[in-house]
Amino acid sequence: MPGIVGFTKGNRTNCINTLKKMQCSITHYDYYRKGKMFCDEYVCATGSYINTMQGDQPHIHSGVYVWLDGEFFNSNELREVFLECSNYDTDAEILIRLYKNYSDFSFLRKIDGLYSAIIYDKNKGKVYLITDRYGLRHLYFMIYNGQLYWSSEVKSMLEIPGFGPKINNETLSEFFALGYPLENRTWFEQVELLPSGTVTTWNLKTCTLEQNQYWWWNEIKPFKGNIDENEIVEELGNRFVQAVEKRSEGRIGLTLSGGLDSRAILAAMPKYTDFIHAVTFGKRHSADVQLARRAAYVKGAKHHTVELSGVNWIEPRFRGVWWTDGQLDLMHMHGIEAKSIIANYMDINLNGFAGDAILGGSCLINDRTSDIVSTEDIRKLFSYTSTADFDVISHLYLKQYKTLTKPDYVFLQNRVRRFTFSGTKIGLVTTEQRKPFYDNNLIEFIYSLPDTFRYKSYIYKKMLLRYFPLFFEKIPWQKTGVPISWSTDKVNRNLNLIQNLKSNKTSNYTDYPAWIKQKPAKFIFEEILLNNKNALYENFISKEKVLREWQAHINNEKVYSINLCRYLTFEIWLQQVYEKKYREGLSAL
Repeated sequence: MPGIVGFTKGNRTNCINTLKKMQCSITHYDYYRKGKMFCDEYVCATGSYINTMQGDQPHIHSGVYVWLDGEFFNSNELREVFLECSNYDTDAEILIRLYKNYSDFSFLRKIDGLYSAIIYDKNKGKVYLITDRYGLRHLYFMIYNGQLYWSSEVKSMLEIPGFGPKINNETLSEFFALGYPLENRTWFEQVELLPSGTVTTWNLKTCTLEQNQYWWWNEIKPFKGNIDENEIVEELGNRFVQAVEKRSEGRIGLTLSGGLDSRAILAAMPKYTDFIHAVTFGKRHSADVQLARRAAYVKGAKHHTVELSGVNWIEPRFRGVWWTDGQLDLMHMHGIEAKSIIANYMDINLNGFAGDAILGGSCLINDRTSDIVSTEDIRKLFSYTSTADFDVISHLYLKQYKTLTKPDYVFLQNRVRRFTFSGTKIGLVTTEQRKPFYDNNLIEFIYSLPDTFRYKSYIYKKMLLRYFPLFFEKIPWQKTGVPISWSTDKVNRNLNLIQNLKSNKTSNYTDYPAWIKQKPAKFIFEEILLNNKNALYENFISKEKVLREWQAHINNEKVYSINLCRYLTFEIWLQQVYEKKYREGLSAL
């Protein structure tokens, strides 16, 4: 997983040794390129990378040093409009020049990219930690012994001399209710995720921290004037195609499912793109595999299937827990088994990340009565994806959300940014990930429209049928079992057929409830959760509760697969952090 690490020095010694250990903690494979060790009297920093798109780092200009993790997708615009020069090759070089020209950081609002960055201005005696608009290139920080530490992965903090992590009780409640932490929390009390769209400033002289938000969702204003549906469809299609094209440079491919979003990306990939490889993971005869194969055939892409089964799903997820810092329950690490296959065929993976929410309106609440987000909106929103008690999520009704008009933004800031993106982290271990649905121009347009356009994918479907008819008129949508071109009358006439398709077990691409009861998963759950006399989770959760739910699941009394996977994830993470065990799966048992 590419990333950056570093800290301010204070008066400590052995800084290079600490920096090397932090760098090694995010270097997951031998082929990673380790960045140069930078260390002066104030700051130590470096990185570890799977590609060289940003060149050698840090980039240096007149006493300013920059480390960048991620990339910009409107680099040409930034060069021509803001710098009036096309000589800067990398995004890191662009960033340092923009900072030199606009030190108030006003330029950040114009960057279309997923990135995090460190700017060390030695002249001003300040270190700036920067996140993209949406906070989707995670960077964590901690103030410890009066100094600032940062890393793209939480685990690097374990290498800090004297640091003893304490489990955050709020994260504990959220993880077992939702499967991920909310807002900026991590498993450790002392470590936080940097907020999205912010500049965090550390003053090297006063050792104080200040955070300023340069972008927030309320900057997206409602569309004014008459709305012509045909024009809306046309504009949406144009912006979506442009979003895909901007991200189609390099040796690209995609992970392809039976849904709408990845298929839309496949359809929009430009004709000049080199031969496309598409990878689908799932049960051998699942609908995802069958429908993805049909879409790949239309595009002329080479389709690859990675079968998921009761035999191969569990063991890779030990390492997945480590890669995601224990912040994603292992049941939702779908496709980790395909990671090496994907890396063989592409350097950059385009995926349909959050397309269902952004264009498809999958988290819309159709019975809202107010134009302002309320606590009731948040409760309804999360009830669609979790059975969590409202007390767990009630504190989300914070000042920053009270001025917003769409509950979607709460969903994107939390479930998408913390849960869905954790799955992306697994892919980032070997392959750069690009997300066309998180394009500034696309997001600003779609969220300026009334919610009725997105409800039940209304305008999204119209755009897909107009722009990409070969991919959507006849090939069914995995969610419904029928093409999106079918009218309501036609769907009603074929309800029995649709119900049979949806009830067919082969339509699902996984079967975790059954797989947990089979070897090797059954053995792993029993050995780690039930037979392990040194289990650490018992300090936080009742073992009797775990045993009761295990027996009920095994005896087919009630399905507890989600809970059981969260218990296992937590124990694996605790062992990795406090005992340095179980990183390699079955070989450690």
